Amino acid sequence: MIHEDLIAMGVEDVSIIGVGKDTYNSDLPGMIDGRILPWVEDVEEDGYPVWTDYGAVQRSTYFLDRDGALLYQFNITTLDPNDPEDYYYLINLILDYRANDGPNILRVNQGNPSIQANIDMAYDGDIILVDPGLYQGQIDFLDKNITLATLIYSGYGEEDIERSILDGDGVGPVVTINGGQDQSSILLGFVIKNGNAEESGGGILIEDSSPTIDRNIIHHNQAGSCGGSGAGIAIIGESYPHVFGNTIHDNIVSGDCDCDCYFGGGIFVDTESWPIVGGSITLGNVIHDNFADNGSELYRDDSGDTTNWTPIYAHHNFFDNCPPSIQEVYPTNGWDLVHCHEINALGIEETLPNENLFLYPNYPNPFNASTNIKIFQSDPRTAELFIYDIRGMVVFFKKLESFSGTNIINWNASEQSSGLYFIKLRNNVFSKTQKAILVK
Repeated sequence: MIHEDLIAMGVEDVSIIGVGKDTYNSDLPGMIDGRILPWVEDVEEDGYPVWTDYGAVQRSTYFLDRDGALLYQFNITTLDPNDPEDYYYLINLILDYRANDGPNILRVNQGNPSIQANIDMAYDGDIILVDPGLYQGQIDFLDKNITLATLIYSGYGEEDIERSILDGDGVGPVVTINGGQDQSSILLGFVIKNGNAEESGGGILIEDSSPTIDRNIIHHNQAGSCGGSGAGIAIIGESYPHVFGNTIHDNIVSGDCDCDCYFGGGIFVDTESWPIVGGSITLGNVIHDNFADNGSELYRDDSGDTTNWTPIYAHHNFFDNCPPSIQEVYPTNGWDLVHCHEINALGIEETLPNENLFLYPNYPNPFNASTNIKIFQSDPRTAELFIYDIRGMVVFFKKLESFSGTNIINWNASEQSSGLYFIKLRNNVFSKTQKAILVK
């Protein structure tokens, strides 16, 4: 999982190699086939060079620099691969050692809270890692090929991951990438919302640039005044971005003028641009419930003559309908939608928790006014949902009589004060608690 996340962040100069003594070859049948992790054999006839040169002991992990010198070692069994905190520790340790003789790692956190200030300081190839939280305002990549990412622990599902939120606060595009970037410039793992562009690109504006937009949630952005385009993503000029694994929903292109001039609620592509949108099951985007006069989900502009047009590659994306209608995707001959999927198929493939009672993190969180609380119960039982304020007072209660499966409960906290709240779910056997943050 760590190796996959490093690759997603554009880190291709870190190797992870397993070493097995020949004595244990019979115990390592899965170390080669079907795994990312390669391994080398430390053999007796060569004098066990790994074992002797590095003082190896079983279960240890070794960090080597680019010249092969040993930097650090520790017992790997102290880490739990299913614990996000251990994941964060190990991936950050790798990135720190990599930065000793390579691109910088800039961290955005409570002590260093400005994403834009870190972009201003960054150089090509640097990685800006953002701690989970709410970040308001606009972000401009300037003219830099950088990675802007939140650690997204690929071992977790989308509902179970604490994400960093980029909130445009209703003023301009949330993210602007227009400095001639190539695919090595990466935007990875964010919630992007509340952008408001007068013309194009409420959520993300890409102009004359070709970044990689990977696994973001882009929702509730707006574009348009007297005409407009691309409330979720606008791709204009000579741009060739890769758009992979994003969820794009509830973005709106609209305005004050009574005209047929509002295009591409989800994604807008102009005549000179040529993106790749999706590509496989794992790279496909989920695009739904966006709004525009033309091409509510996808819109491609044209110069008038489309007789010999080559469609934009957009395989394995998810829509409400497959194939989508001409109102959803316009024009239909401008997009190669082979292997599209219906969104309801995602529900069939959903992996349910292996616990009897499960409380998902509320979404959104932090939230303003209302949030959704998703719960799961495997057996029919009566369950109770409590929400407490920081003083321990119950501010919300709901009783669910003998239910099983998944349920979503909306909590409207408009009458409550900003601050920390505790969500508690219990039945007669189990109890679960989560934290929620109300921000007004």
